Amino acid sequence: METEVEVSFNEYLNTSVSQDSVEVRNEEHQLKINKGSEPFFQGLIKKSVRDFSRSSQHLPNEEHDVLINGKPIPDYMVKRAEKLAGPIQPGDYWYDVRAGFWGKTGEPCLGIIPPFIEEFNYPMPANCSAGNTSVFINGRELHQRDLDLLSSRGLPTKTEKSYILEISGRVFEVDTGKELDSLGRLAPTVEKAKRGFGMKIPRNLSQLRFLIS
Repeated sequence: METEVEVSFNEYLNTSVSQDSVEVRNEEHQLKINKGSEPFFQGLIKKSVRDFSRSSQHLPNEEHDVLINGKPIPDYMVKRAEKLAGPIQPGDYWYDVRAGFWGKTGEPCLGIIPPFIEEFNYPMPANCSAGNTSVFINGRELHQRDLDLLSSRGLPTKTEKSYILEISGRVFEVDTGKELDSLGRLAPTVEKAKRGFGMKIPRNLSQLRFLIS
């Protein structure tokens, strides 16, 4: 039996044109109209402003709507990550770069996306998912709900234990390096497609579905 944690994604935000780029175009248009009729120094100042505005367009947006493991992710990096993760909605998330587990910061796991997404490769805090079991996976203390799911697939429940878990289901004891019995592929659909279903915090966490195939 294979268990896959997925979230239903029904709503997506529409993208819009940056207001800053519109303002820059308007400013350039006005400069063209006034060119030749303004004092030399005034024109020089406006040209400097225009050049700065142009250069600013190539800088990453400083407003970040996505946080991963406490780190703000620039919009251009989010767009790159979406090629593997799927659509990513604004939110404060934790992400297990080794196994692909993800969730809302302070909450249990909500799903699985491909592991090793470079743009999201930041240290995952041990307490990022409100863990309360003294069982650790890839450095994250498991919430009781996550432990219940993984223990149903064979993960030991002994406290004060740490494991390394891969999306393939391979699991190792951190202390000894011993490989335990496989838990089975955690997300076969994601592995096959090599792309996730995205990241979105449900309005109602009851939207979470555990699919067994």
